[in-house]
Amino acid sequence: MSGAAVLALQIAAVSLVAALLVAVIVAAAWGARDDDGARRGAAVHDDVERALGAATITTYERAVAGAPPAPEGNAADRCAICLSEYDAGGGELVRVVPACGHFFHAECGVDGWLRAHRTCPLCRGGLWPLPPCPPMPPKHGARACARQH
Repeated sequence: MSGAAVLALQIAAVSLVAALLVAVIVAAAWGARDDDGARRGAAVHDDVERALGAATITTYERAVAGAPPAPEGNAADRCAICLSEYDAGGGELVRVVPACGHFFHAECGVDGWLRAHRTCPLCRGGLWPLPPCPPMPPKHGARACARQH
């Protein structure tokens, strides 16, 4: 084989490897997005969709009744997203974050925030409470550890 043929074969091989690398990167980027262009994995997407389910939509009156008492001076009567007051008697719908109990107008864009950030926009807590962990066993002193060995 001549030198020109070997050079052409090497150029073709490098081009093929570069094309395959670009195809893998594009496929990974395409598979890592959702309807909003921000998918970060199926399990996380499922958690967000569970947090956005119909069970987290309720009226303002019910959300206030189930919420922990707000500290003094806290603007709990205003939505943290749009900063407008809730309608106390109108049956206004709010979205409640399951982990912390904070709530927001259902129409003011909190769903987009939850999909993009997977945290409460007010306290930055997760969408769902962490499972309870068993307590750690008591620590043994260094002497007790040394005696066992």
